[in-house]
Amino acid sequence: MKERTRERAVSMLSALLEHGQTYREVGCAHGIGHSTVERQVKALLWQLARTAPIAGVPDVDIASLSQLRQHAGVVMDAVRSANLENDGDPLADLDEAELLAGVRRIRRLSENANRDVALLLTLLCTGAKPLEIARLQVQDYLCADGTVRRESRLQGGAATRGRERAIYFDSERTCDAIDAYLEERLRRSIAVSLTAAFRGLDPPSALFLTENGKPFRIRARSPDDPRPTCPVLLATFAGVFRRAGWRGVNTQHVRRLFAQRVAGKGADKQQLGELLGLTSERSVKRLLERRQRPLLDLVKDLV
Repeated sequence: MKERTRERAVSMLSALLEHGQTYREVGCAHGIGHSTVERQVKALLWQLARTAPIAGVPDVDIASLSQLRQHAGVVMDAVRSANLENDGDPLADLDEAELLAGVRRIRRLSENANRDVALLLTLLCTGAKPLEIARLQVQDYLCADGTVRRESRLQGGAATRGRERAIYFDSERTCDAIDAYLEERLRRSIAVSLTAAFRGLDPPSALFLTENGKPFRIRARSPDDPRPTCPVLLATFAGVFRRAGWRGVNTQHVRRLFAQRVAGKGADKQQLGELLGLTSERSVKRLLERRQRPLLDLVKDLV
């Protein structure tokens, strides 16, 4: 985040938390859209969370304006006293070895290891938003004969922008993880059917369930903001990243990593937009932005 943008984000955060203004009101004051306000403010807070956790404020609360307002004084004190000049991508160095190490840590520390590993790998291989993952059904992943739908469809009602698009389960590691989780569900008779189709699971049941075997609940963000959110799944992902040992990581970082890796394979911006459900080229470009690295890092060990 550039210094000028960071200073504006601090000012906007103050207006939101200390003066009770809405994203729209703050946007009007700065001549930008409410979604830009929300994005820049949350980027500031995630940057702060990577530097040092905000005392008494769980990472998941960063996604909730109402929760942030309950900790307004603590949050603003932390923002104003922090040195946020050096911003880096917490997943910039995520290679094969670190991914496998993170998965091992999750399996060791999680009480719902099969599901949590499957959630993480699904996020990494699809680039889907948490809300979209919460809406996935067993029949989106499996065909009736029990085989995997390598190329599936995210229905309009499930996609965050209401536009149907393709979603791909074309990663053996991801499919193995989801299969292990579904086998566990079948063993525990959670959301099963009376037939052998779909491996004995209820086809319209949610692909991923809570610890209690229930779908992740989707609700409005607040009484004044009808946009849907899934706070329990966001909290679950925060726990998954924490157990993986990836401090300061959120689902947007993973979505950016997905975009950059697919672009690295030759995808153009239109293809990335189709994969991620984005209609704006600017939104795609934002995901592909990389922080400049020091020249010394760039030339080190070239030969």
